[in-house]
Amino acid sequence: MSLLSVLNIGTRALHASQLSMDVTGQNISNADVEGYSRKRLNLSPDYRHDSSHGQMGLGVQVINIERMRNTFIDQQIRKQNREVGYFEEIDHTFTSIENIFTEPSDTGLLTYMDQFFDSWQNLANNPADASARKMVQTNAEILSTVFHNISGELRDLRSTRNEEITQRVNKVNQIAEQIYNLNQEIGAVEIKNQNANDSRDRRDLLLKELSKYTDISVTENSQGQITVTTAGNILVSPVNVQKLEITTASRKTADGSTIVDVGVRFAESKRQFNPQGGQIKGLFDSRDTVIPEYQQMLDKIAIELAESINNVHVEGYTLRGYSGIQFFDPEITGASDIRLSASIMSDIQNIAAASSGESQPAATNSFPTGTHDFGTPAIQLVRDPAAAAPVSARNVIHGTVTVRTPSIVLQEGVDYHVDYVHGTLQMLHAGFNAEDITVDFQFKSGGSQGPGDNSNALAIARLRARLTMNPDTIGNPTSTFGEFYGSLIGRLGLSRNQAQSNLETRNFLVEQYEAHQDSIAGVSLDEEMANLIRFQHTYQSAARLISTADRMLEVLMNI
Repeated sequence: MSLLSVLNIGTRALHASQLSMDVTGQNISNADVEGYSRKRLNLSPDYRHDSSHGQMGLGVQVINIERMRNTFIDQQIRKQNREVGYFEEIDHTFTSIENIFTEPSDTGLLTYMDQFFDSWQNLANNPADASARKMVQTNAEILSTVFHNISGELRDLRSTRNEEITQRVNKVNQIAEQIYNLNQEIGAVEIKNQNANDSRDRRDLLLKELSKYTDISVTENSQGQITVTTAGNILVSPVNVQKLEITTASRKTADGSTIVDVGVRFAESKRQFNPQGGQIKGLFDSRDTVIPEYQQMLDKIAIELAESINNVHVEGYTLRGYSGIQFFDPEITGASDIRLSASIMSDIQNIAAASSGESQPAATNSFPTGTHDFGTPAIQLVRDPAAAAPVSARNVIHGTVTVRTPSIVLQEGVDYHVDYVHGTLQMLHAGFNAEDITVDFQFKSGGSQGPGDNSNALAIARLRARLTMNPDTIGNPTSTFGEFYGSLIGRLGLSRNQAQSNLETRNFLVEQYEAHQDSIAGVSLDEEMANLIRFQHTYQSAARLISTADRMLEVLMNI
């Protein structure tokens, strides 16, 4: 080996030591950067074959700069990360619903239901007291308002899920675009058999973030470029990125309001996007399953409460001596539109605290000869048209009126209107032949026992403890209003605890996988400082080798 070969070996050692210190410095400077993977310089001895001596060393050879990372662990982190994203949204939704119901508290729905029934009990104790009647009216209005507020807040919560879905879709599109750009950058580097280490770190970090929004599957080709699929469709490929787009659809609800739902589809293929995990899946499930479930349970309480009270109230007598008056508006569709009837809102004397008389069937009524149309006044129903002195059939029992022709039964509200208090009937369309129409109904006999009668108020107060909700397999109710509402709140608490438990479990798994990955890819400053000192000594030794070879050459040249 010549002195020039020694100089060459020293130069290679000097270059390798300097490059090692550069890599170590890069590790130290990025020790706290999220997603950074520790880099390592791979070296090997260089040699050549000599016919006289066999293999002769030619110093050190730099192979590459390697990124220290376990790709299998990355896959596991992404898998668990999508579950974290999903349960984050589910847990957030249950927490928000708990905040809406605010149970147990003095401002919860159960408190106002108790106050409402308490006011009926107070009215039963003081049936002639105007202030007791006013309290019934006031507490009913307050209870209706609480139903409205809870229903409205649930609807608003559902609406915010639409907004958050849009935000998450925009974020997915941004990340997909960045991954595509990094694909091109990595492909351009690694096609030359080099490692795009820092670009891969950035791409892995983006994949981890993307996995929190939706389920993804990742495959890599020989050039280091990846294909990302989600919900069975390609999102990013080495040659293209397919964005997601928002669609909207509106529909009418039972109370007449309009709900607008957003959907997601792939912009190019127009296929519907149905994620199997991640935050977007959690938002869809919250909007379409979780929130509507509790809205329906709330509506069920409001409807059953209104119908149960109305069924008793129409049987009672007001201070004016009338029965058949609805306490709540019978057109209720749910918690969003429960309200007092116009009669109760206009006059507290229409609150039916008294109860007397029995249900009696009237003799069949018929119209006077001639055609009854829009222009004629309402017809007064009578108890027995054949009697010498027919008696008006006031206090007609709600729902008992049947109007028919020889061939069909007419529909209330479509073909005719009944005033149950005053016992009148009016046709809503012209062209009926009076001789062909008959009317059957029931009415309340007797009359009110006066202001001191409290039997109907007491019957309504007792509804609090009556089994009215949760029918069993044969239709018998199994719970009271309070018990049904308590089961709603209990179910909400259990569901929230389950979602929170699932979230904590998934977070723990992610932390374990990340700790394992950090043990491989993380930067230890102590280790890097030790390497820096080692490479420094190697650099100094290489420099001395070059200096020694230089002096030897100088001696040789001076001979």
